[in-house]
Amino acid sequence: MDTRPFGQTGLRLSAVGLGGLLARYEGCCGQPPPEEKRRIYLRAAELGVNLFDMGYGDEVHIPPELKGNSDARCFSLKSVPRAAAELAPVVERHLANLRRDAIDILRLHRADFARDAALREAVAGLKEQGKVRFLCLIRHYAADQEAYARDGSDVAADGDLVMYNYVFRGQEPGMGLAAAAGKGVLVMKALGGQWLDWEQQTRTDWSAASRERVLALAPKGERLRAHLDLVHPLVAGPWQELAAPGEAFPPPGRAVAWVLQNPAVSSALVAFASVAELEELVTPTTP
Repeated sequence: MDTRPFGQTGLRLSAVGLGGLLARYEGCCGQPPPEEKRRIYLRAAELGVNLFDMGYGDEVHIPPELKGNSDARCFSLKSVPRAAAELAPVVERHLANLRRDAIDILRLHRADFARDAALREAVAGLKEQGKVRFLCLIRHYAADQEAYARDGSDVAADGDLVMYNYVFRGQEPGMGLAAAAGKGVLVMKALGGQWLDWEQQTRTDWSAASRERVLALAPKGERLRAHLDLVHPLVAGPWQELAAPGEAFPPPGRAVAWVLQNPAVSSALVAFASVAELEELVTPTTP
């Protein structure tokens, strides 16, 4: 497994990180059972994955063998505190579960961090105490994405988590600015997200498909309507271009490999439903 620097932090992250295991599959494929999640974690470590994300509650499935202080593994935690005072207890709870002294990368929404001085103070306090090593800001919302593409990373951040894939490339200017400033770049939605089955997504002729096509394809159907402004740009595009001659649709590893061509990318966080899929995607096919 190739490793890459996470900005100027001194961390070297596996090019593919283990994303929150609920992320891709909560929408279309269901969740793997706990015993399969355990196998995914352990096999990922065997294959050289060293970044494990705890964004969606699956930290309860981290095997005991991977817990404890170790330079061989990095853990990323997503937190969305309703109040700044809630942040420290969340971090403490995860540290107790992991049996570690520090969270390597704390991820917060950039909008929350920018507007809440108390939250910024809480992060600074946790870093001073050595309980959080580095801060990564999440760029989910349109305004955050536009600011990133225009200005790059915030001064206070060690890195950013951005949406980026073969059909959604608007973050490339910001990623370049961030890398030039010594900031790390984590990528989410390399496969378009959790809303559509990969085969459906990549077989669809998006040049002739409307936003309503997403609702027709997605298992969540109408429940996605409120999120179409986010979902549609991430899935609607020429995915079929990634297919080799004779392929009905491209393998997902090729989409991951395309993301990793960008030298600004520190690691792509990808969720997996099985060990077999993990083994395919951590050795991505050349685009």
